Amino acid sequence: MIQYRVCPRRLDEKTMTQPEPNQNPLPQVPARTAPPPTQSRSCLSRLIGFIGWLFTIAIAVGLALVVAGGILYWAGVDLTTPQQIREANEGVQTLQALTTSQAESIGQLQTAQAQTLSDLNGARERIDELEVQADALATAATAQVGQAATAVALGRALQTAVAEAVVLQDQLAEERVLVAVVATVQAQQNERIREVELRSERLIRFLNRLSDIAGDTAEDVTTPTPLATPPAVSPTPTSTVQVTPTP
Repeated sequence: MIQYRVCPRRLDEKTMTQPEPNQNPLPQVPARTAPPPTQSRSCLSRLIGFIGWLFTIAIAVGLALVVAGGILYWAGVDLTTPQQIREANEGVQTLQALTTSQAESIGQLQTAQAQTLSDLNGARERIDELEVQADALATAATAQVGQAATAVALGRALQTAVAEAVVLQDQLAEERVLVAVVATVQAQQNERIREVELRSERLIRFLNRLSDIAGDTAEDVTTPTPLATPPAVSPTPTSTVQVTPTP
């Protein structure tokens, strides 16, 4: 900023208004006024606003980190969370192996059930054949009432067929009980498998969320917040000009 100093001179009003004869009047030097310091004030206000903006960002980032840490602490996330996640993954793998073994056992039960159904079908066919033979024997016995020996032989054959039919009926009843037991066990295994799958899916989703939150928190904690230093403002040199009046 340039300042001008004008040395005052005491003159009478007449001397200032009426010049002396044979003397050239002195030209009046207009007083120079200093320009208003608008530019320096605007730079200072911008610098102060920039510094305030940086402090606001730093406070916001700090509050966000504090809130994130509080949420993670409330959710139970601590330094042992990665170890817990690994243990949970091992538990999930164990559950998956158990599910696979149960699926194999269910496949074996289904194979046994198919074999049992095949045996039941064979027994039913044999019973039908025995019924046909019994009908034929009954017809023959009715036709040959007069022949005692033939009737005795037919009676023995009929008794044998009846005994075999009873045995086959007992086997059929046992096979039915076995099929019912296999169906019950299969239904229970299916319910357990569905429950294990649902729990595994929920656990996997929860572990994925925990791993994402832990990763984000680790990145936020390990990354320092950059703080911009305000630029140094060099003072503007001021020069003083002294104007001396001419005689």
